[in-house]
Amino acid sequence: MTSFLSLVRGHQLTAFFSLALGLTWLAFIPFWLSSGESIPWFTFGPMVAGFIVAALAGGWGSVKPILASMVKWRVRPFWYLVAFGLPFGAQLASILINPLFGAAAPAWGNIPAFSEMLPIIGLYAIFSGPLGEEPGWRGFATPRLLAGHSALAGSLILGVIWAIWHFPLGLVGDLSLYGTINVVLAGIVFTWLYQNTGSVLLAFLMHVTHQNSVRFLGKVFVDGDYVQQQWIGVAIWAVIAVAIVAYYGTESFARRERTKPAVATA
Repeated sequence: MTSFLSLVRGHQLTAFFSLALGLTWLAFIPFWLSSGESIPWFTFGPMVAGFIVAALAGGWGSVKPILASMVKWRVRPFWYLVAFGLPFGAQLASILINPLFGAAAPAWGNIPAFSEMLPIIGLYAIFSGPLGEEPGWRGFATPRLLAGHSALAGSLILGVIWAIWHFPLGLVGDLSLYGTINVVLAGIVFTWLYQNTGSVLLAFLMHVTHQNSVRFLGKVFVDGDYVQQQWIGVAIWAVIAVAIVAYYGTESFARRERTKPAVATA
């Protein structure tokens, strides 16, 4: 048992990524067999993996910072504007730009009323990724990656693994190349947000906003126009990611000391 704990402590990220993918893909099987009609419990894989590895590696001292970051709401108001406004603004901009490339005019009437969207957004926030993913990707993995890598390298590593984590969605027809690339780019933006707030809560809010902006605002286009609009959205996220790196540099994405992970006790 001691040797196993030593192995986990010495290879926390490897243990986390392996467990996150394993738990997720295993739990995805019943979702796949139901043709996507059952509760997607698999989305909690990263959070469960993060808490398990943190507990094994450092006990309560490593678990507590993740929990604290999940409820950290005292940040500058600017970062709330970023969490809500940036994903929504990027999606809206892609919609307005799309007709310039030959798409039909946006069918704004296709967007459901806010009163209809709100309960669906609440359910998706819990069961469609944000709650189950962010404590793992940002709360556990990001500070540990950035302890040994630059913010850019760590973001790209996490972004690629985050994209791979989504691969089983292809079995239910919910995976696309533009979505995969967007996840990698989002890895940079989410690191920037986390590095400047230390808050998984803000990352959760950004995740919810991005996911539902695409889900609901994207309804203004169909077929090829929709696909084109999503590619424009990817281009906008690429511009945002490049701007972050250009302004902050590659090391931390923040004008302060980088976030430090909890150190496991021996």
